[in-house]
Amino acid sequence: MVRKKVRWLVSGGLLAWLAWQIPWDQIQQAFGRLRLDLWFLALGLYLLTQVVSSRRWQLLARPLGFQPTLGRLTGFYFIAMFFNLILPTSVGGDVVRAWYLDGQTGRRLPAFLSVFLDRLNGLLVLLALACAATALYPFHLPLWIPAAVWGTAGCALLGLLGMPWLKRWTPRFGRAGRLLAGARLYLSTPRLQLRAAGLSLVVQAVNVILVWVLGLAIQAPVPALYYWILVPMVSLLTLLPISLNGMGLREGGMVLFLRPLGVPEGTALSLAFLWFLVFTAAGLCGGGVYLFGSFPRPGVSSDHGSVDHHSHQGRTGQSQAAA
Repeated sequence: MVRKKVRWLVSGGLLAWLAWQIPWDQIQQAFGRLRLDLWFLALGLYLLTQVVSSRRWQLLARPLGFQPTLGRLTGFYFIAMFFNLILPTSVGGDVVRAWYLDGQTGRRLPAFLSVFLDRLNGLLVLLALACAATALYPFHLPLWIPAAVWGTAGCALLGLLGMPWLKRWTPRFGRAGRLLAGARLYLSTPRLQLRAAGLSLVVQAVNVILVWVLGLAIQAPVPALYYWILVPMVSLLTLLPISLNGMGLREGGMVLFLRPLGVPEGTALSLAFLWFLVFTAAGLCGGGVYLFGSFPRPGVSSDHGSVDHHSHQGRTGQSQAAA
């Protein structure tokens, strides 16, 4: 309950501050230039990435004994987008994905491990893209931007290097420790990691391109290469567990990272809002899959931190942590 209140305060405070600071005439001008055909193109690209992401998840789930079809996993991914939209956390959909993959077989931990690795693989590739773009960017950047990129990448690298020593600490961290220790199994399968990373490269590249398309839709004066820095860093900001689905962080991050380029704040905020509308439309598509597809209905707890089945099936109150 306290965490929910903090998220409401952070998102509400950031959005209120932005609403107070941003000149609304700039937003009106940006939306006056909006090309709807490019926005729908961006939406189509995002929906396409869900299929590729589902294939990556399928690869990572198979070594753990899960053999669902690609179509089934794609359905799970779309349903997860819907729950990401309605739950006050950016990882609520991950909980739902693991619940569906488990399928009441009692293999919740392996299911969560597959979701955790799927998310981790994508985030590492996203960081790699940001590092490459920062190194290749031909114009001057304020020191804090490359420092943020390289600092975040360095922390991720230290975390990966520390995995071989994780086993000795596993008993102290309970289920979370066993989850992380299980990830070490994949260190001995480099071919699988490369295949998954290749799919992540496609997914993250398309995610960058779709924001570039949204920038074109409102004629945002942003160099194409800078999107490869902007999108990863703003995406990582939205994953911080201090806001409602990244609301406020996405908009504030967009303004923060575009300000050094002289992009009007109204244009930056409009770009963030159009990006959010893509997520919203995709989530509504997932809602259609959830309502009209042949999928069971998970019950979501009031804290949105666990997904349980109906009480008559004996699974009420079993909490699950999101990766």
